Amino acid sequence: MKIQCIDRDVRQVLESGTYVIPRFQRPFSWDRSNVEEFWSDSTSDVKRDYFIGAFVTYNITSSSYGVVDGQQRLTTITIALCAIRDKYQELGHASAAKGVHRLIETRDLDNQAQFVLGTESSYPFLQAKIQSFIKDDEDVDVGEEELALEDAYSVIRWYIDTGIEEVTVPDAAKSKRETKKWLDQIRDKILSLKVISITLDNQEDAYTIFETLNTRGKDLTAADLAKNHFLRLLPTKSKSIDRPKDNWLEIQETLEHATRPIQVKTFLHHYWLSKHPFVTEKQLFRSIRTSVNHANVRSVLAELKTDSQLYRGITEPDTLGLWNKQTIDIKDSLYCITNILNIQIANPLLLAILRLYSARRLKDGQVRELFGLVEKYHYLYTTVSALPSSGGVSQMYAAHARDLSNAADANALGLSIQEFKRKIKARIPSKDVFVPNFKLLSYANTRQRDILRYTLWRVMKSRNAALDIERTAATLEHLHPQSTPVVGVHSLGNLILVPSKFNGEVLGSKAFADKRALLASAGYPLEAEILSATSWGSAEIIKRTAALAEYAYAEVWAVQ
Repeated sequence: MKIQCIDRDVRQVLESGTYVIPRFQRPFSWDRSNVEEFWSDSTSDVKRDYFIGAFVTYNITSSSYGVVDGQQRLTTITIALCAIRDKYQELGHASAAKGVHRLIETRDLDNQAQFVLGTESSYPFLQAKIQSFIKDDEDVDVGEEELALEDAYSVIRWYIDTGIEEVTVPDAAKSKRETKKWLDQIRDKILSLKVISITLDNQEDAYTIFETLNTRGKDLTAADLAKNHFLRLLPTKSKSIDRPKDNWLEIQETLEHATRPIQVKTFLHHYWLSKHPFVTEKQLFRSIRTSVNHANVRSVLAELKTDSQLYRGITEPDTLGLWNKQTIDIKDSLYCITNILNIQIANPLLLAILRLYSARRLKDGQVRELFGLVEKYHYLYTTVSALPSSGGVSQMYAAHARDLSNAADANALGLSIQEFKRKIKARIPSKDVFVPNFKLLSYANTRQRDILRYTLWRVMKSRNAALDIERTAATLEHLHPQSTPVVGVHSLGNLILVPSKFNGEVLGSKAFADKRALLASAGYPLEAEILSATSWGSAEIIKRTAALAEYAYAEVWAVQ
C-alpha cells in the first residue's frame, strides 16, 4: 500500500484536481451547530494557519480523486465558497465572484465544465441549487441530506450578510471598498486553512484506510462500516445503476420510516445475533468483516433487505402479511410484547421466529407458544416484578434465535423450542415476588394505564376465550367512583375493562350499584364477586386485587 502525505492549504487542495465523494460514504449530515462551529473556527482573527485535520483520498486519474475521509469538511468549505461567490456577485464584484467560482467549477482538457467537488447522494440538489453560478429554477426532490445542505448554506449566508452589514457605511464608494475587503479576508481565511492531504493509489486501499480510521472512533457506527464492506465486495458495473447501494438505501428507508424510527445499527446487530455467535455492538463489525466475503455477500444483503421488513413488523405487526382470522391472537401477542410491555431485548429471537414463520418452517402453534413464552416471562419478571434484565437474558435470546435459525429440520426446531421453554420456566419469579408488586399497580400512575388495560384484557380473555372485546377500544372504569376515594381506589381490584361506549357520561361517577345494574342490563359479563357484592369499598377492592394477583400468576401468565 503506497501512501502519500503532504501539508497543504485548502486552496492548493481545490486547485490540484477534482474530487468525488464515493457511494460508500455517508451523506452530508452536519447540523447547524457543526456549521456554526466550523465557521467560527475558520474565520477567527485569533487563529492563523488553522489546521482542520486530514483529507484522505485515492487516485481515480492523475487529477481526479475519491474522498475517503473529510467529506463533511470539504462539502462545507465548498458551500462557504459558494456563499462568498454569491455575495461578491450580489455586491457587483463580478471578477472576484468568477475567481472564487474557479475553485467551485473548473474545466477539463476538453474544456468541459465540471464541479471540483462531485457527490452522488445529493445530486442534483448541491450542483443545481448551490454550486452553480446561475441557479437552476427547476424543482428538485429534497430529502434529509438536501435540507442539511440548504441549512448549511443559509447559516453561512447569514454570517456573511451580518458581517457585510457591520462594515457598510453611508458613503457608497467607500462601502463598496470596505465590503469587498471584508469578503476578501473571509475568502482568504477559508482558502488558507491547513490540512494534511493523504493520497492512496487505489480504492481498495481507500476502503481499508476508511475502516482503520473509523473502526475505533465514535463517528461511524457498525452499520456505516458494514455498508462500506458490502459495497467494497459488490463493485458497481454501471454509473447509472447501483443495485447494491439501492438495496442498502431501501433497508435504511424501511427502518427509518417506521412509526417509531429504527436505527440501522440496531437492526443490523439484532439480525447478526439471530444467526451468529453473540457479539456486542462494538464487536459487531469485526465479526461481519470476518464472515461476509465475495462468496456470500449477495445473499447476506438480500436477506438483510427481506429481514428489514420483518424487523419493522416486530413493532408494527399489521404491516406483515402473515396473519389470518385464526392467527390474530399471535399478532396480538407480538404487539403486546413490543408495544405494551416495551420489550426490545428479545428482538433477535422475534426476528428469527418471523423469518422461519414467513418461510413456513414454523407452524402457527409453535409461533403462538414462542411469543407466549416471551410475553409471559416479561410480564411476570420485567413489567410487574420490576426485576432487571441482565446480559444473560440478551445472550439467552440470541442463543435460542441462533439455534432456531440453524435448526436442520422440524425435529431440531421442536427440540430448540422445548429447551427455550425450559430456560424461561427457570427464570420465572416466585409468587412471593410477583404478587406484592402486582398489588402496587395503580391507575394513578399514568405510565401504568396501558399495563392495567392489558392485564384486565388478558384476564377476561382467559376466563372467557369467546368474549369479543377489542383491547384498543376498551377503557378502564372504576367500580368505586374515583371522585370519592377510598384505600385502593386506583388498584386493579377496583378496575374493570369496558367497551368505550359504557365509559364517560354513561357510567361517569355513578355509585357502584348503579354501574353494576347498567352493565348487567347491557349483558356485560361481570365477575361473581362483583354481582354478589352488597357494597363496594376498600375491603372488597383489596380482596379482589389479591384474587386477581393469584389468578394472574397461576393461570393467565403461567408457563405450564
